[in-house]
Amino acid sequence: MAQWLDLGGETYRLTLEPLRLNVGLVVGSERALVVDTGEGPRQARQILEAVREKTELPLVVVNTHAHYDHYFGNAVFAAAGVEEFWAHENAASTIASSADPARPEVAEREPEMAAGEGEGTEIVVPQAIVRDQPVLVDLGGRTATLFYLGRGHTDGDLLVGTPSALFSGDLVEDGYPEFSDAYPEEWADVLRHISALRHRYEHLVPGHGALCTDVAVRTMAETMSTAVRSARQATRESPNDATKAIPILPYGPEQSRLFIGRLKAASSLH
Repeated sequence: MAQWLDLGGETYRLTLEPLRLNVGLVVGSERALVVDTGEGPRQARQILEAVREKTELPLVVVNTHAHYDHYFGNAVFAAAGVEEFWAHENAASTIASSADPARPEVAEREPEMAAGEGEGTEIVVPQAIVRDQPVLVDLGGRTATLFYLGRGHTDGDLLVGTPSALFSGDLVEDGYPEFSDAYPEEWADVLRHISALRHRYEHLVPGHGALCTDVAVRTMAETMSTAVRSARQATRESPNDATKAIPILPYGPEQSRLFIGRLKAASSLH
């Protein structure tokens, strides 16, 4: 079982294989907050067991965004008594409408979740909603700040700030960005905003992988902005074949295809 990394200020990070998912825990004097719940009941039970090794306090859950590996474990936490599940309004709407079609994604590792059969496999949609204004979640002597900086990895990415750490969800990743539901041009702006906030936090926890430096965030933003410009130029030169931009983009072929598709979907390319 993975071990918690102490980030200071009663804030912790747990990294789970095989996706190197980062789960957060913030412990106050009255309750504790869990950031993301994993890709199904098997992983969620591991997370809950690890949480309970740290604290027996009542729990609050935040889902950073509406991708299955961040919220498919909600039902296990609901069964353990959690009633307060937070998400951005767009993420909650997507979870409500699109969770069941995502079940096949976990067929290999979470077969019960994929089939929708067994304990902890129901979809729990967050009902505590963040919109454009930050929300302060009082944990007793310690506060977590939930806030939204705009569309990026998805249209509903929440960040979670604590006195010592910023949990970014998949807005920041250790590796190639994942563009399947992304808004690349706006995402680059969000990354620049995160970089501007970095002086407030000692640690930056990405959705997956190792802790990130401010240099990594700025590089991610600059790379994405360069990719937007390159894709626009290539599309102007070959308006009927946007795939000609793929070899010049700073991502792998599959990421580049998704990147171009999402730029078009966001009407940034015409």
